Amino acid sequence: MNYYENINSQLEALKLKEIEKLFYNKIKKGGKVIPKVIPFKGVNTDMLYIKDNKVLFLKFMNTTDELFSILDEELLEIMKEEYDLLKIKMQQNHPQISFDYIFVMPYVNLDGEYGFGEFAKNNIIDKKKSKSILNGKKHIEDYMKKENEEIVLNLFLFDVCSEYYILDSRLHLNKDFKKISFFNNDYEYTATIMENRQIVEVDSIKYGTTLYNGASGTGKTSLMLSRAIKLSKIYPHHKFLIITENKQSSSDLREKLELLYGDVANLEIHTFSSFVFKLARIYNLVFDYSMLKKDYEKTFENLIKQAKNVIKNKRMFKGIFIDEAENFNEEQIKFLESFLYKTKHIFNIFNCKAMNLTNNMNIFKSKFENIHIDRIIELKNNYRQIGSLVDFSNKLGENADKYYKSIRKDVKKDIFLKSESVIDYGKNQVALIKVSDLDDQISSVIWEIEYFVDKKGLDYSDIAVIYPFNKKRLKNGKTIYFQYMIKKALDEAGIEVIMSDENLTSLSRKNGVTLSNIYTVKNLEFKAVIICELEMLYNQKIADTTQDYQVNDFAGDINKVYHAVNRATDYVSFVTTFSEDTSDIIKIINDAVESEKIINI
Repeated sequence: MNYYENINSQLEALKLKEIEKLFYNKIKKGGKVIPKVIPFKGVNTDMLYIKDNKVLFLKFMNTTDELFSILDEELLEIMKEEYDLLKIKMQQNHPQISFDYIFVMPYVNLDGEYGFGEFAKNNIIDKKKSKSILNGKKHIEDYMKKENEEIVLNLFLFDVCSEYYILDSRLHLNKDFKKISFFNNDYEYTATIMENRQIVEVDSIKYGTTLYNGASGTGKTSLMLSRAIKLSKIYPHHKFLIITENKQSSSDLREKLELLYGDVANLEIHTFSSFVFKLARIYNLVFDYSMLKKDYEKTFENLIKQAKNVIKNKRMFKGIFIDEAENFNEEQIKFLESFLYKTKHIFNIFNCKAMNLTNNMNIFKSKFENIHIDRIIELKNNYRQIGSLVDFSNKLGENADKYYKSIRKDVKKDIFLKSESVIDYGKNQVALIKVSDLDDQISSVIWEIEYFVDKKGLDYSDIAVIYPFNKKRLKNGKTIYFQYMIKKALDEAGIEVIMSDENLTSLSRKNGVTLSNIYTVKNLEFKAVIICELEMLYNQKIADTTQDYQVNDFAGDINKVYHAVNRATDYVSFVTTFSEDTSDIIKIINDAVESEKIINI
């Protein structure tokens, strides 16, 4: 419980007060605490205290005795209005919940009721009462009302603290609170509250620009969405923006936002292009839709130039969040930054360089060199993969970084960040399967699926088959449509299949093995991933290591492999016709397999 004392925010609504820390220490062994709960817009509480299924909201006031002597009635009136607002909202939305709301004023002695009668007597803990509680002569539990029914209480917590919950997560790390299940549109979902370290990071919001670096699986997107919801509650009259890299990511976040927090009037989610098109509509920018088909890039760039000229000084957003920033270039990031308030804004950038799947990959330069960054925070804990798979991902990245540095001395920084698993380790979780030809490769994929189902007890929906591209044009002019080949083979084997596209999200219900290229699996995760047809990647070796573009292209293909690996939570199988002699990509993979002493078939 002490962990919440590490909350460090510049925002008044989230600042941790000294008296708050004292209360944390006092009640840490008694019940359960959720910090900085904003149950309804306009009601900012500091602490939700739960004991024996009883509920108490607490707000800590830094009001000095001198200030109170001047503004006594005005301050009490404001407190009473907030109390009444919470009471009304609770009656409207949660009439079955018994609760109370207490204001702690540790520096003020209330000598009278100031015309506020029962409220001053029962809902304000003044200096004298605070000392009694901290000295153990009086107990905070004395202010709690009736016990609540447990299931009703858990659903209530999900509703008022939704920003702290993660949907359909297989992890349940915060044992203070139970996992809950609920239905929406005939689908059943589960929600688990974040662990304490994540909650602390959600609330430790500071003004300015913060760059979050973290390996895949370290909770960047969950943190971003939680912060966006939190800020939209704190500042209901200000606007916030989330920018994602593609439509699939955008749809995924919108689904989660709808389930976690329905009141999203002041929180927008866009891809970069959809945001620009929205600006074009609002500000009547000139462009021809037919030109988008003929020359999309040129037409789109023209729109951005117009936007820069027409929308000067349009400070539209209190906060902007960029997800998967590795896929944006410097100009795009600076363009988005221009829509923030001039002062007291929040600009959070979430980045994993190893997940860059675009053509702007550059391992020789940081894209943030010309962007003012106030602070850089590295996220270490991996909330997706079991330990042995995290070790493999780390080793794969380490091998790739060593390879780049061995061929080019001007590569100074690592691309891959390491993470630490919070899940048990497991054994024999990665297999490298070498076959002779494409037919054998498809047969091996089927064998792996049957192995995961029959021997590991997985469902088809737990498995994904990932390949680089849906099709590839060969040197002889022929084109291989691999997605259709693998689908036909699985259909003939009686294996249920779904094809991933930009509409498939992490919350979509899957009724078969998911087949996907690298690009339409970005926000999904599976217990087992089978990675095949790596032969489609164009850069198996670097012909001329002195050429920057060749090194960058190779690095982009390694990123595709890393991305596919990190869609798996428990098992990864590679199926390939290539060997370490014919492909440096396979050599980097093989060395990671062998160094971790994971099976090599």
